[in-house]
Amino acid sequence: MALVEPPRKQYKRIDELARPKPLPAGFIEDKRSVYSESKIVKANHQTPTKFILTTRLEQLCEPKPYHFDFAQDRPSPKWPVTPAAQKATASPVVENLSRPKAIHRDWVEGRPVQTVVKSSAKKANASERLLQLSAPKKCAANVVMEEPETPYNEGISKINPAALKAVASSRIESLAQEKQTHQSYQPPCPVQSIVNPKTMKAKASAHIVQLARPKDRKELEENQNFWKVTAGAKAAQASQRINELSAPIPRKVRAKKATAPS
Repeated sequence: MALVEPPRKQYKRIDELARPKPLPAGFIEDKRSVYSESKIVKANHQTPTKFILTTRLEQLCEPKPYHFDFAQDRPSPKWPVTPAAQKATASPVVENLSRPKAIHRDWVEGRPVQTVVKSSAKKANASERLLQLSAPKKCAANVVMEEPETPYNEGISKINPAALKAVASSRIESLAQEKQTHQSYQPPCPVQSIVNPKTMKAKASAHIVQLARPKDRKELEENQNFWKVTAGAKAAQASQRINELSAPIPRKVRAKKATAPS
């Protein structure tokens, strides 16, 4: 019987990546990082590295001082009571203030959600008057339904024969008359106006034609001089009233002083 050689294990990348990282040459235990530069450490080197702080860092490291009014906590959660306070007697005013507030004389206790019916009310019998009031209202006897009776027909009231032969008085007849139209009432005008044939043949007079002519608007010139003064305005003379209104107020008029020549 021939021996069967076991199959060789196939090489895989994952096996190579699973191997631990080998320690570098000159590795020393308890160093801050294995990636730092390897240096020869003395055998008697047992103290940690000494850091040098600046004055500002030392100032920031100091704890916050207490407030000048700070007081230490009480030594015990129990509040010490003096012997004099333990033997004190309350005055009448203190006893009066310590009493609970009295309930108002008109106060009524809240009713329960479920009403409690008395046993006597359960055994009570209704009187004849209550039975009369609880009976449904009867329909009028003078109403007769149409035939055949359907949910949509209306009742017809019976009229007394005496009411059929009744005669209205003069007052009722005057009240029954309809309201008369006002004497100045005019019916509304028709939507389409009717023009009189004479109006259609009428001719406008010369004055109406002149009034109907649109207003003439003079076209402005491109380079018109708005500041040009007409010859009539230049030859105009102010009236006596305009000269009077344009004169200054006498109390504000000040005479000019003549100065001597230098």
